[in-house]
Amino acid sequence: MTQVLLAFVGASLVIIVSPGPDTLLVLRNAAAGGRRAAAWTTAGILAGNLAWQAAVVAGLAALVRSSETAYDVLRYLGAAYLVYLGVRSLAGWWRLRDARLPALVPEPLAPGAGPGTGASQDAVVGRRTAEEAAHPWWSWAQQGLVTNLLNAKLGAFLVAFFPQFVLPGLSRTVGTLVLAAVFLTLAAAWFAVLLLALGRLGPWISRPRVRRTIGGLSGLVLVAMGALVALGH
Repeated sequence: MTQVLLAFVGASLVIIVSPGPDTLLVLRNAAAGGRRAAAWTTAGILAGNLAWQAAVVAGLAALVRSSETAYDVLRYLGAAYLVYLGVRSLAGWWRLRDARLPALVPEPLAPGAGPGTGASQDAVVGRRTAEEAAHPWWSWAQQGLVTNLLNAKLGAFLVAFFPQFVLPGLSRTVGTLVLAAVFLTLAAAWFAVLLLALGRLGPWISRPRVRRTIGGLSGLVLVAMGALVALGH
């Protein structure tokens, strides 16, 4: 069983770490709304991933994969949503191309914190962009969730991927549950690393020119990804 699990972990890491819509969406929202926006986007992504894995265990994802109509409907909806997010990014980039982006807004000090506490200012005072302040947390989480739920390719992939790894001594259902838990744990770990990296790069990403550039480039890539998904690639 150990060898099978190690092989599964290796294959899963290659898939999870490979750049895709999820990673791009996290980077886009980090530039638009800061690390909190990226964190809530990640939570939505993981929730959508969990829903697909539950569908695999229940056999529902196999129905989507076997039904050309259901698969195509999800695929086109997913493609349309990626294009929608991309167009929003491009619209924001165009609107702000010659304007100064809102400055970072310091959050209130934590209760009991102050100049005399000895804590560094960076540890006491959080920072957020005006964009982040204008969007509730569920707005960011919804983007990650919907992007995953409408990703028909993800469901079809999981249906084809999990059966390649059979855990000795476990029933097919229990074995799939174990593999799903491992896959979700690895995905959560990867996004945790990504969020930590974004935290380190926070001062750089918060620069107006960098934010505009990420917004414009991510918009182009999201539109391109949506077009490729719609074409069946």
